[in-house]
Amino acid sequence: MITMTEDELLDLGVKLYGPDKKQWKFKCPSCGYVAKVQDWLDHEGGENMIAFSCIGRLTGSKQELGSKEGGPCNYAGGGLFQLNPIEIIREDGSKSKNRFFAFADEVKEDE
Repeated sequence: MITMTEDELLDLGVKLYGPDKKQWKFKCPSCGYVAKVQDWLDHEGGENMIAFSCIGRLTGSKQELGSKEGGPCNYAGGGLFQLNPIEIIREDGSKSKNRFFAFADEVKEDE
């Protein structure tokens, strides 16, 4: 698990993808499917699932949890198996009760 502040998460997102958060990409920890924030926003109720549950829950995917067939799957971050690797520390020092997906890309060392 990776722990970071909200500001660190936002700074990393901008560094990777620019200031338009709708273009930020996250990778499902179960199936590896990569979705943009806009993909969640394109579905009713998706705004509450961004980087928390696989987009397959919104598209009706029948692919099972843990399948590595390219996804998307039906993984939910709030279920019994919580695979989401990012834990957020809020400004007041408390930890978010939810964990989130990691960004789909990594910052290169020379950047």
